[in-house]
Amino acid sequence: MAHKDKELEQIYNDIFADATKYMRDYEVQAVAATYMAIAMRLYKTHLEEEEYEDMIQTVMESEVKPYKVPKVH
Repeated sequence: MAHKDKELEQIYNDIFADATKYMRDYEVQAVAATYMAIAMRLYKTHLEEEEYEDMIQTVMESEVKPYKVPKVH
């Protein structure tokens, strides 16, 4: 695994661990919406407008699999 891949995996795991902690006290949708809002602002801040729109389109077209964990709420 490349150095950057390891860093990306580490930050993903760290942030996911934080999210699961928040889900103990808050509804899953509230946690997800908060992370999504933060992500959108970060992207909007650091991407050019066309890059931002391309990223949004990619997200809209992407299929994701749910986690195989029991629901918290």
